[in-house]
Amino acid sequence: MTAHAVEGDGPLLDGPLLDGPLLDDSASAGGAFIGAEFVGAVVGSPGVAAAIDALGLAGLLAARSEARRLVEDDGITYGVGARARTWTIDPLPLVIGTDEWARLEAGLRQRALVLDLVLTDLYGERRLLRERLLPPELVLGHPGFLPQVDGIRLPGDRQLIQVATDLVRDDTGAWTAVADRTQVPSGSGYAMANRRITSRVMAGLHRRTPLARLRGFFDTMRTTLLSIAPEDLDLPRVALLSPGAESETAFEIAFLSTLLGFPVVESEDLTTRGGRIHIRSADKTEPIDVLLRRVDAAYSDPLDLRPDSRLGATGLIEASRRGRISVANPLGAGVLESPALLAHLPQLTRQLLGEDALLPSAPTWWGGEPQGQAYLLNNLDRLVLKGFSREIRPEATFGWELSAAAKADLAAAIAARPWEWTGQEPMPGSTAPVVTAAGLQPRRVVLRTFAVAHDSSYVILPGGLARVAARPDQHLIANATGALTKDVWVLAPAGTGVERITLDQRPQATPLRLAPAVAPRVADNLFWVGRYAERADGLARLLRVGDDLVEDFGARPGTPGHATMQAVITALAALTRTPSIEADPVVGLRGLTLDADRTGTLAYAVTRLIGATYQVRDQLSQDIWIVLGRLERALREIPRDEAQLQPQLARILESLLAIAGILAESMVRDATWGFLDGGIRLERAMNTAALLRHTVIAQRAPVVDGQVAESALLASESILTHRRRTVAGLGPAAPVSSALTLLLTDETNPRSVAYQLRRLADAMDLVGDPTAAATARALLADVTRVDAEGAASGDRTEFATFLDTLDLALRDLGAHIERVHFARKATQHSLPIGWSLTTEGAGRGAE
Repeated sequence: MTAHAVEGDGPLLDGPLLDGPLLDDSASAGGAFIGAEFVGAVVGSPGVAAAIDALGLAGLLAARSEARRLVEDDGITYGVGARARTWTIDPLPLVIGTDEWARLEAGLRQRALVLDLVLTDLYGERRLLRERLLPPELVLGHPGFLPQVDGIRLPGDRQLIQVATDLVRDDTGAWTAVADRTQVPSGSGYAMANRRITSRVMAGLHRRTPLARLRGFFDTMRTTLLSIAPEDLDLPRVALLSPGAESETAFEIAFLSTLLGFPVVESEDLTTRGGRIHIRSADKTEPIDVLLRRVDAAYSDPLDLRPDSRLGATGLIEASRRGRISVANPLGAGVLESPALLAHLPQLTRQLLGEDALLPSAPTWWGGEPQGQAYLLNNLDRLVLKGFSREIRPEATFGWELSAAAKADLAAAIAARPWEWTGQEPMPGSTAPVVTAAGLQPRRVVLRTFAVAHDSSYVILPGGLARVAARPDQHLIANATGALTKDVWVLAPAGTGVERITLDQRPQATPLRLAPAVAPRVADNLFWVGRYAERADGLARLLRVGDDLVEDFGARPGTPGHATMQAVITALAALTRTPSIEADPVVGLRGLTLDADRTGTLAYAVTRLIGATYQVRDQLSQDIWIVLGRLERALREIPRDEAQLQPQLARILESLLAIAGILAESMVRDATWGFLDGGIRLERAMNTAALLRHTVIAQRAPVVDGQVAESALLASESILTHRRRTVAGLGPAAPVSSALTLLLTDETNPRSVAYQLRRLADAMDLVGDPTAAATARALLADVTRVDAEGAASGDRTEFATFLDTLDLALRDLGAHIERVHFARKATQHSLPIGWSLTTEGAGRGAE
């Protein structure tokens, strides 16, 4: 039996695995050589193969390990949270020669043109249906066909802006198309991410190989999106509509945002006014002219399509019909994904272009036609059976794997509802070598290519996204099933540049748009990125002080040091709102560090920090993911026995300091920075005031009093300033007075409450909230009037009351910021239709 594979829900490939040893004798015995002859046969370039062979197995395994580390550092994921799957890059590229790519590129461009003409006709004249060049039932019965958008046209020559096509090789070695993705074509961002990593782990080979570069494709995409704006604007506003941070392809959406320079928006960021779609913020709205959607069409407008959707923009179709917004890909483009359409593309190509198809499609039969139904029923044991649409039947069925009973049940299902089924011939074909501990092994491969409209034609990404089976016996090649991925190298033509883009394709300079609207969702998450980053930093510092005291004085009861330790441990319990940990400080401190499920712990703050960062990853520097990965590892690698916490807490603080530096040095001082820095300043002001309240305010024996105050200074990174000022006679000599001065009233100390209030007022000016800014400045005036030395030398009860009042005022200020700037859209209510919506179903991603 010939082996087969499918990508996503469609049949793909493959043929018998290559015969013969994968490694030559020296490699099998632990030598360095892999066998350039073998690699060259399947990689596609003898020169590249020789360079790979020179690396040896050890070098390739090292490259594989490095790729894994870089994937983690860059935060590349498919899915997030509990549904996250490892994005795995095999370091060996899939190489396509210059002439071969030229032929393939021509076929892909022709195919995109035909699909565009079909789409234009189906929502226009419908001549193809009237003349029965396409069976009307194939189109009108497909869930992707949307009568609601009939007659809506985008400006420009092409309606289909993006196309992704999945390819395999047939038994002659020719590329064959097995599926087209036109609903929300995804994967081009992952292809660029793969290139960035492969070029680093195979740096020498990458530099020496004349490759067609990828960047020009994304420049073209940007130019095209700007060009389809419905009005002649100096700077059209373009946004990427995302299903949300829980979408499988959330990473790619955010990465595309950085490549294209357009913001990511979600349903709750949008509102409809005057027949236009706007991004809303607390004080203004800003119209969107072009929407690059990554939400399936059926969920894109709850007014005209699915009323239960929480993923789209209400009134999007009406705004499109009025010519107030352009949507790419157009709503309704999903009908082109019907596998039944493959059988008609050769005829359509001749009819619409007067040409023969340059790129063949896998033979496919649709059960909605009598001859197709008969073919399916007569060949069940050798076909890959798929639904007429992915909405109806998302999973493929391999006929040769069915038992007799299952085959009979399938035949009955096809006979009862034949129009819901298609069958595709399995394609014997190609493999690609992957790096394993045992050497190179051939695995089935599928290539996804990408096209974007440009003027009257299409530009093809030189290469694409290669997905490779994770196991030798794997039939289904999809990201959802753990497929490996490869960078695809297209060798550039001799004597030409490697940047395959002409000057007229580059985006033109545009005037700077000032003060864009910041949606409440974005503002909210930026604010909490700042708060959780600061919360984790402050807690890690205090845990380090507490752990050091426990190490030194835990076994020395009755000493001043032990009393200081108890005071700090009690403060930690109060600050984190946890039960007393004095009975067993070692266990208690470890729990406050590692227990991610308990509110108030370091692990909880880090987890929430990472979660908030995922929500706004398009707003932040890509460098932050390297540090977040290290932060996660540092927390994960803390031993759960009684080993010291000091080394691990130091690693955590290093990462948190790096995050603070990246945030401070990579963001423009606009409203987005205002929300993030406002969160930092509010959190630090609250934490510092609370630290003082639970440490230095209680009056103890003088020696303990001083040691507790110095512990608070140490935890607040102010102990050196205290000591230097004391020696120089520039500040209070008593530690308690110095702590109250440095951590409360000193506006020159970046760790003081006064400093935070001044910065918080500046941040609120940036976000356009004069009320919050005025409140922060009024609190600053109250704080700077405090007589810190007098409070320290006398009864501290009144000072404790002041700190309690300050804490309440800061919490009220935080509540004001949340109420004014983070108000979310009311949940849309509608009649239930029988099942609940999840982003997983609506934002498929690169399946």
